[in-house]
Amino acid sequence: MEIPLKALSVNCAFQGRRFKTKEYKDYEKDLSWFLKGKKIEGEIEIHYKFFLKNFARTDVSNLIKLLEDCIVKNGLITDDRKVKRFTAEKFKSEEDKMEIIITKYS
Repeated sequence: MEIPLKALSVNCAFQGRRFKTKEYKDYEKDLSWFLKGKKIEGEIEIHYKFFLKNFARTDVSNLIKLLEDCIVKNGLITDDRKVKRFTAEKFKSEEDKMEIIITKYS
């Protein structure tokens, strides 16, 4: 699935240790619109593709956790422990967006 949103880094998600930033709350809300109503059962593998305007300053591993938490929160998968394998790539792009490819793990 293609999601026309800017991926949010875990570095921008919290004030202190426990409080979500407005940016993270907005990200969760916007992302939920694209994830609702879909559900994948069982063990899975995910391939994340991040298309970024600010390519050089972004650590791709910091983009995965928030996205994965939103995937679980919105019921696309039941638990992130069901993810048996994942890969992540980042690409320089004219516009920020994400692509998520989820398949059954075999």
